[in-house]
Amino acid sequence: MKRLCFVLPSARVSALTVLTIAVLAACGGGSGSSEANSAGSANNTGSQSGSPAASQKASFLPPAPTVQSVAATGDPIADSVAYLNAMRHNVGYTTPLSIDEGLTTSSQNHAVYLANNAILSHGETAGLAGFTGSSPGDRIDKQGSYSTWGEVTSAGDVRAFADSLVGVRGLFDAPYHRVLMLDNFGSMGVGSASSSTWGAFNIDFGNQTSALGSTQVIAYPYPNETDVPTDWYVNEIPSPFASAPQYNQTYTGYPITIQGNMMSKMSSVSYTITDSGGNAVPCQLQTSANDTQLTNAAMCIPFKPLNSSTTYTVHAVGVLTTFGANGTQNSPLDLTWSFTTKTASTTKARGLNGGGIRPPAVL
Repeated sequence: MKRLCFVLPSARVSALTVLTIAVLAACGGGSGSSEANSAGSANNTGSQSGSPAASQKASFLPPAPTVQSVAATGDPIADSVAYLNAMRHNVGYTTPLSIDEGLTTSSQNHAVYLANNAILSHGETAGLAGFTGSSPGDRIDKQGSYSTWGEVTSAGDVRAFADSLVGVRGLFDAPYHRVLMLDNFGSMGVGSASSSTWGAFNIDFGNQTSALGSTQVIAYPYPNETDVPTDWYVNEIPSPFASAPQYNQTYTGYPITIQGNMMSKMSSVSYTITDSGGNAVPCQLQTSANDTQLTNAAMCIPFKPLNSSTTYTVHAVGVLTTFGANGTQNSPLDLTWSFTTKTASTTKARGLNGGGIRPPAVL
């Protein structure tokens, strides 16, 4: 059972409500013929040895030759579906996530529950308004049969959701959530709800596809991407800065992630990030070696915001292990790619908006 679930304590919600910050949480799970858990252990039936052939080395899922973008229209559900499928298209997925009626129902039900009760959690408590199931698995399983499932959600002061893309963008920018949103799922359902004081946004995912091969990886920012945000406001649960809490609720550099398919493991990973002048960019490195929440991915978050109009180069090395019917395959990971940040004129100003509310993510 691959299980990745982060539940926000109610006391933490209260603190974040005072800070008027919309916060994030992610949860996922699934099963298959071979299984890996979030601690990095695995059940498998064999192994392969010897020097890997060139075709067995990890390589990028080829990014799309044409980039898609989405502008806010005021409809958070339609806009979020379009946005996430555009991001997945850009990194190289050729088939969009299908909209599943059951996942849409479970997702909308949970968004309504969160808005009704002004909380953020993947769990629900029987007896509270809008209760439909105690866990994501319970709620999703009631709507259909799914070989795997996942959930991401955001909630907070309703004023923080300034436009119809704030929810999905905030989730995508947050590295743990981004990894789940770029996993090789096949379908999704989006939910959005609000009260006079509290906003909630949720996406449930189901089933897995073979769209990401056993030796393929996805990076974000992806190779040769332009107009990349320079910074990220750290408001993710769990926080990648758990070991350096002074960075929580501050602006850092934009997170850089790399991942294999959801039934793989990425290990022995190291990152080198350099700017266009060859200067090293220090970052918070989170891998399966120091983070039990990570299995098939690794991330590095620069400690300081990146410079605008600058090309950065990333070099990542490690091992990508996949588990399948024919056993275990270890593929060496040694990839270098570059991306370019936004110009200063397109970078939104930081700080509080006119209503005194800090948005859930600042791009």
